[in-house]
Amino acid sequence: MNEGKLFRKLRKDRGFSLEQVSDEINSVSFISKFEKGQSNISFLRFERLVQNVNVSMEEFLYLRALEDNPFLNDDIKVLRGYLTSDFYYYLARLLNINKCSEKNEFEKGIVEMKLVKEEMDHAINWQRFVGIFCDICIVMYESNILQRDDANSGETAEALMKEINYLSKPVVSYLYKVEDWGVFEVALFKLFLFTFKVEQINQLLPIAISRTQKESEFHVMATFKIEIIFSSFSYFANFRHKKWAKEALMMARDLLRDEKDLMNSTMLLFYEGWYHIIFEEKDKGIEKCYQAISIFNILDQPTFQKRFKLFLENILKNKEEPDNYFMFV
Repeated sequence: MNEGKLFRKLRKDRGFSLEQVSDEINSVSFISKFEKGQSNISFLRFERLVQNVNVSMEEFLYLRALEDNPFLNDDIKVLRGYLTSDFYYYLARLLNINKCSEKNEFEKGIVEMKLVKEEMDHAINWQRFVGIFCDICIVMYESNILQRDDANSGETAEALMKEINYLSKPVVSYLYKVEDWGVFEVALFKLFLFTFKVEQINQLLPIAISRTQKESEFHVMATFKIEIIFSSFSYFANFRHKKWAKEALMMARDLLRDEKDLMNSTMLLFYEGWYHIIFEEKDKGIEKCYQAISIFNILDQPTFQKRFKLFLENILKNKEEPDNYFMFV
């Protein structure tokens, strides 16, 4: 839905006439043309107009995102409420394709990733990165198809990761050279994290945290920072980098201290249990993990409770068979 149509809907929902929302910079005739998509509007006039129907700019952008993309997952719906670049639309689209592919629909995933890639103009920086992500996913889907159809015919995990690492090199180079990271860079790191070498993750994680201080109070940025720390920790734990895993948890604890963020603090408790299971006292780690799961139960969060129970099962498998089972978040 374009801005004019959505504005008209909001105006009518509130029972306002064109005369009632007009003012010294927005005439009745101008608003009428705007609603019909027959007139461009400056930022100043637009800001005033949405205020005249008692809607903030942030709420308007959020509603526009929901109207345009009603099937996006909840995290991206919130994200798009703050961030309106087309990159975030494609980010949601990529995540949805991956979600479907997790159900063993790899052939469909290949087709859809190729369609997205065809829409990209590689002369535009962010579109080039989307295209690279599509290529990486296609490589992974093809490998999964080979493994599914013939367990002896697929690439080794080492060969596959080597190819993926190579494809993601332009993204790594970009992230290293950007002096001040914004939400785009953090989102890019989060999206591509699984494609990097574990050493690159260890180098980029503190850069990501240190270079985001300017926007540290921006809610989306704060959320992303915690997520990339937890994701990085899962890599360090899987590949038995004890020092880096501990540093990641300390980083998360520093960010969450006295932030009144009960959900992420509970997850941190679980990840600290994960750390103990892999590196120190297994029984103490299991106890911590169950404490976190119990808190989710007390908070009436059955989805989180179920998810983290499954996480714990896989962590225990990884503890016993580190080369066969991995737990990524």
